[in-house]
Amino acid sequence: MPGKRDGLILGVDPGLAGTGFALFAEPNLVLSCSTVVTIPGRDGARLLTITNHLRALLAEHPPAEASIEELFMGRNATSAVGVAQARGAILAVLEECGVPVFEYKPSQVKVVLTGYGNADKAQISRMLSAQVKLPEGKLDDHAKDAIAIALCHARSRRFTQSAATPAARLADLK
Repeated sequence: MPGKRDGLILGVDPGLAGTGFALFAEPNLVLSCSTVVTIPGRDGARLLTITNHLRALLAEHPPAEASIEELFMGRNATSAVGVAQARGAILAVLEECGVPVFEYKPSQVKVVLTGYGNADKAQISRMLSAQVKLPEGKLDDHAKDAIAIALCHARSRRFTQSAATPAARLADLK
């Protein structure tokens, strides 16, 4: 199974009610994806459910890097607080485990996948289906978003590496 040395990317779509996770291996393989749905109640218990799932995922498949969606402030401030709490808990676990984290705005993910920063969920879903081998079965929006974030990072990383000067690439090989 791919692991840290194989460039495995963890994509995370954070949320208190539902958090999507995806493990992505280049060039276009989704190894697994899941959504952790928490039971309404105390926020601490919900965050613990999310972080326990993440720790188990990291233990089984240690990624080289993680990509996570930046906080988006929409109209619902209450859900933004929950997303911020989930992001904080997830970022703390990734830091604790030594996994480098890369953050992307929702519009960046949309541009990388579709070429259009205001793409809707249906457009993202169609482009994901066309660009990567998705796991069998129905995927919810959180899992799809996690895959999209991981794919965005893989492409951004590839672009950054190809844009590096030849001297920088040689230095990286040493």
